[in-house]
Amino acid sequence: MKTIYKLQRNIAYVLLSASLFACGKSLDKPTPDTSIDLEKIQPGDIPLLLRGAYRPNLIYYQPYPIWDVYSDDIISLQGSTPTQYNPRSYDDCNPNIEDGFGNARLYAASYTAIGNANFIINYIKSKGVTNMNSILGEALSIRAFNYYRLAESYGGVILTVDLETDINQIRRDKNTEEEVYKQVMTDLEEAIPLLEDFKTADFISKPTAQLLLARLYLQLGKNKEAFELSEAVIKSGKNKLEQSDFGEVFRFGGKSSEMLWRLSETITSYERGGLYTMYSPPPPFRGSSMGLTWVDPTLVESYESDDIRASLLLKRRNPTIGENVTYLLKFSTDTLQASSNASIVYPMVRIGEAYLISAEASARQGQLVLTRYNELRKARGTSQKTTSDISDVNQFIQEIEAERRREFVGEGRRWQDMKRFGKAIPFLKSKGRDETRLYLPFVTTELTKNTKLTQNKGY
Repeated sequence: MKTIYKLQRNIAYVLLSASLFACGKSLDKPTPDTSIDLEKIQPGDIPLLLRGAYRPNLIYYQPYPIWDVYSDDIISLQGSTPTQYNPRSYDDCNPNIEDGFGNARLYAASYTAIGNANFIINYIKSKGVTNMNSILGEALSIRAFNYYRLAESYGGVILTVDLETDINQIRRDKNTEEEVYKQVMTDLEEAIPLLEDFKTADFISKPTAQLLLARLYLQLGKNKEAFELSEAVIKSGKNKLEQSDFGEVFRFGGKSSEMLWRLSETITSYERGGLYTMYSPPPPFRGSSMGLTWVDPTLVESYESDDIRASLLLKRRNPTIGENVTYLLKFSTDTLQASSNASIVYPMVRIGEAYLISAEASARQGQLVLTRYNELRKARGTSQKTTSDISDVNQFIQEIEAERRREFVGEGRRWQDMKRFGKAIPFLKSKGRDETRLYLPFVTTELTKNTKLTQNKGY
């Protein structure tokens, strides 16, 4: 009989935590230092374990904005002590290895979700369960998404897909970035035929996994494959671009079908959570925001006057610096949620990305095809482009980059875009940094737990 152990505050803990749930009605709520026999899990428990995989960390807002603040989209003067989430250090492209909130939460939450997914995947496969294809597909996609996020953030990381109980197999050095991406690709390719069509953005569906794989293909230069998958998502017809109220996409109870996958949390106190505490203006807006995080003015100026996305930008005077700045309201309870329903939406995958992946993948194959690009712009209320407006595919790729900035600001995609479009290293140099800052450091607590783990270069 195999027993899966939870080891508190240890890399083994986050890798195995699925698992590591106490028996009963709260299998999705792990507690430290408990164990459960594999044989004691029943098929009816698996949906609860899946819930735990979707929600490995109830404080989403701390790791979510890291790469936006790191990039050229967002400016943040908000600073705190090194052991707390410190946006200023990310704005300087100089994350602190002592950061126990933003960076450390990203790392721990990802591995917690991976541990949960590993348990589900291995249980279904080892037991030969034949009526849980969709759950298996969701677990594979969750594992893929979190390894993808880890690889984007750290490069190589420890890759574990089994229910490993030997601590010596966990406390080791990292796999290569290429090995991690290969596993992500394998998981998503296996998941896609298992998943159901889109029904709700609260769960991973077939088009969600297809678009995640298209995103990876594009990042790896597999442009033909990225184009085909993005087109499949668009043509599935389940999700539509929002054409009038862009805020509808981000409302918890909104009717827009544009969101393919989201995470959400219900805030019981305006002063204790939600991305609006990071991005919103200071009072009289709700929450405890100091108003020290705003959108880059060059990006703000790039929106056309009729662009519906600009409705979620608000210019007002910042009393701390004595200047007018522009705040991002995608996550604001003031503009998007009723006070009786403070459920904050965190976008993971949206249909708009399929249109821009399709356009970019075509351009990177030497084809100047504006159709999908213009369809997105039309839905957003902006002007249409013709081939006479664009000299060649290289200029078109630059136009797509600018459109992605307008579309996804605040949604965690910009830094990876900057790497793909060749903007990351010049930006780092402007900050007095070099290519070693393309990735985050492993925090001190992880290096202490696992002495075989090699720190990323430059830290």
